[in-house]
Amino acid sequence: MKLDLGKVFFFILLLVLSTMTAMAGNIKGTVLDKQTKEPLTGATIQITGTAQGVVADIDGNYTLNVNDGTYTITVRYIGYKDILLNSIKVKAETLLNFEMESDAQTLGEVSVVAKKNLEGERALQMERQKATLAIENLGAKEMSIKGISNVEEGVKKITGISIASAGQLIVRGLGDRYSTTTLNGLPIASPNPDNKLIPLDIFPASTVQNITVSKVYDASAFADYSGAHIDISTKENVGSDFLSISFNAGGKFNTLGKDFYRMDRDGSLFKTPSLDQKLIDMSLTDFEEYARHNRLFNTSFQVSKKTALPEFGGNIGFGKRFTLGGNEVSVLGSIGVSNDLQTMDNASIRTLEATGNTLNEFNYDSYSNELKIAALGNLGYSFRTSDHIGYTFFYARNAIDTYMRREGVDYEDHHLIGSNNVTHIYSLQNHQVNGKHYFGKQWDLNWSGSYSKTSSDEPDRRQVMFIREDDQIKLFKLNRQETMRYFGSLNEDEWVGDLTASYRFGDNNKLQAGFTYKDKNRDYMGTRFYYNLNKLNPTITDIYDTDSFLNMENVENGSITIDRKKQPKDSYTAGNSIYAGYIATEYYPVAPLLVNLGVRYEISKQWVDYYTDGGKAERSELNKNDLFPSLNMKYQMNEKNSLRFAFSRTVTRPSFIEMAPFLYQESYGSAQIRGNADLQNGYNYNIDLRYELFEKNGDMLSITAYYKHLKAPIERVQTLSGGSAVHSFRNADNGMATGVEIEFRKEIVKDLRFGVNGSYMYTNVKLPEGGAYTNSQRALQGASPYLANADLTYSPAFSNDRQLSVALLYNLQGPRIHSVGISGLGDIKQQPVHTLNFTGSYRFNRRFAVKLQVNDLLNQDILFKQEVPTTGDKVEVERFRKGTGFEVGFSYDL
Repeated sequence: MKLDLGKVFFFILLLVLSTMTAMAGNIKGTVLDKQTKEPLTGATIQITGTAQGVVADIDGNYTLNVNDGTYTITVRYIGYKDILLNSIKVKAETLLNFEMESDAQTLGEVSVVAKKNLEGERALQMERQKATLAIENLGAKEMSIKGISNVEEGVKKITGISIASAGQLIVRGLGDRYSTTTLNGLPIASPNPDNKLIPLDIFPASTVQNITVSKVYDASAFADYSGAHIDISTKENVGSDFLSISFNAGGKFNTLGKDFYRMDRDGSLFKTPSLDQKLIDMSLTDFEEYARHNRLFNTSFQVSKKTALPEFGGNIGFGKRFTLGGNEVSVLGSIGVSNDLQTMDNASIRTLEATGNTLNEFNYDSYSNELKIAALGNLGYSFRTSDHIGYTFFYARNAIDTYMRREGVDYEDHHLIGSNNVTHIYSLQNHQVNGKHYFGKQWDLNWSGSYSKTSSDEPDRRQVMFIREDDQIKLFKLNRQETMRYFGSLNEDEWVGDLTASYRFGDNNKLQAGFTYKDKNRDYMGTRFYYNLNKLNPTITDIYDTDSFLNMENVENGSITIDRKKQPKDSYTAGNSIYAGYIATEYYPVAPLLVNLGVRYEISKQWVDYYTDGGKAERSELNKNDLFPSLNMKYQMNEKNSLRFAFSRTVTRPSFIEMAPFLYQESYGSAQIRGNADLQNGYNYNIDLRYELFEKNGDMLSITAYYKHLKAPIERVQTLSGGSAVHSFRNADNGMATGVEIEFRKEIVKDLRFGVNGSYMYTNVKLPEGGAYTNSQRALQGASPYLANADLTYSPAFSNDRQLSVALLYNLQGPRIHSVGISGLGDIKQQPVHTLNFTGSYRFNRRFAVKLQVNDLLNQDILFKQEVPTTGDKVEVERFRKGTGFEVGFSYDL
């Protein structure tokens, strides 16, 4: 008889699991206040005489896993009488609910400071309902159920928010410059010179407790946002001890097992390649002599072909709580690593002339390999029952290496072939300390500080251009810049300090005052190396095989010369210091009406040291002192319904490269940008009106109307210089953004929930005179007139901690301006994008769970069209498809 090893293995596994299930039991239930029936978050349920116990969650629920047997159980909560139960027999699952009585004597002697576990949807919805400001939030548990892997994917599910190219955040039609990002309430710098916000995909879901988005302003925050304030709260250990391990594997169907091309690389993506500093420091004469006899770089232009393997990822995390000197200490740590492979075949891009005829057109294949690393550490220390200090460390590294082969015809009818490689590495290192102290019932003091170090490295961008003539492939040598290398680095440091004091008076009123300081400094440098190939005429049969002619032998014999282009204008330093103070009050003139009124004063000093095209050192400065008032009101009509109103004045400051009038190019082939020393701050006047309905079962409805008047907004304009477009920046006269947002969540039947949100918006800006753009006024760049999200989740729970979670997520991004039209051509618009994702997971017990996720089930082409006013046509100018991907994984909790 033939033995089926698969069946034998399955039988053994089933037997082991059955045995484990039979031996293990649990005690579960709810802890409530006996009089009010409110859940007692943080109550401890403990096996008497042991260290084994659990803490009740935000809903008062708990699960205590034990072996079958007889136990004595103690339930404790500060200000309540202990409950002691003897001889409790546990077999399989035992249900024990507790109702605790308050202890009047003890209650009068202590102040209770509870830490909530703000990861669950229910807990966050309660926070949202009670919040002074109108907020929207998303927690770790909801992100897990819906298969959201990082913060960027999470905020895209929030009403009125979309993600444009290069990860730029668009909120209510307002671009990157109108929003701000904080980590645990403290600002974080962006490593991207063209974006104000740090790339949000740098924060994996495994390190996030929750995401809170506020689209209204209050005086306690820096005033440089009118779109949204996105606060990322990292995880901390507020529950029982844990150790968790997870692993996943997957890939994209158009990539996995297929050919994957890669240009020669200096080590793995764990390493950041570096350029020998002496190549930059030596004089040009010394460099030319040195380059003829020495190998300058650790990489070549050679391209290799491999088979795309599956993607892998893993995470390990732990948490521990213990007592030190009678005080509580909590520790949490997490580290995760993952990679991503992306192939895009037969993509296309073209440029039009004013008549609508094609100026140049290229097809391309691209192959991207991405590595993501994230680590989180948190240490908390509580003492005197009402004081807490903490330290948080966060590290992230995103490295992406992309090879592209493109072929097509340029505006002079050259049949060109390009071999390009770009490596871009973003990193963030953030240290935070904070403290919370309570002095009696009326006073409290909060302080915090952080240091962030970010970097953006492009360590070895390479390009070789070929031309096809008479059925032969030759090197393209039009202006000696077609074969080149580029090295660029940007580093930014940011220090933040914050001190806030609060005084409570009356029943619920509060007066708050604070001081904040922020200091940011940036250093940028770029160097280019051009290969002069005029003396080189090799026979080329394969563009991937370049070592036979782009080699050291041809450098030494003079067939190749390498020129270094390092000019003063290829570097700059910049900084921004802000001193701010504010005062605000939360006051109830009548019981249902909360009035939050505040004013903030900011002293901002911003500067850029740069060099002109001629090499002259210059400094551009923008120093302003501003007052920013804010008003937030909430009228609680009854327990479920409330109205909110908000008004504020905020600021939009130019970025560093926007206020320096030198010709800047982040890298070869990217847009040329010239800043404007005459730029001034833009100021925004914001009005919001929101209705909210919250049901106890988690159902909710929110309707928001908003209007924003943009005074002297900063807009990117395009001018013509030498026949090519140069991007610059000017203050427009004015602009506006208005719209309506709706959010709805409903439990259809038990465990089956439906959620939908949508927004409709109108934006307009009047552009300043003097640009080469076609339209004098238009919608804001990146703004979609409509956005929508919908999700359907089914999460039934079974006995013995078994649970099934299934979710289907849909996202719609309406058409939006991708690039502003110039010289008689209309705007390039990205066409509507529909996305559908599926995720499912099953937890076998409290320790083991499996997961399946499929992304982009619709597998839709991303399509861009340009308007041609002379003909009235809309012509396709770009198309690509990312492909459907899948992921399977498991997690194990010890």
